Amino acid sequence: MPQPRNIKKDAALEGMHETAEEKSNQARGHKANLNNPNTSDKSKQHSKQALKDLGGEDAFYSKTDKK
Repeated sequence: MPQPRNIKKDAALEGMHETAEEKSNQARGHKANLNNPNTSDKSKQHSKQALKDLGGEDAFYSKTDKK
């Protein structure tokens, strides 16, 4: 019989594997969406907010960063 999920524990682990490189990849995708003339205004607004939530320009990672 499957055990019920421990939601508090699962919530605590959320984002645990999010590295600076993964965050940067997300930011790059959203930035590309903002510059794509074929995406909707609603999609661009979502990407604009997502970039802000990721930290704006600070979300972009390079191998030389010491974060």
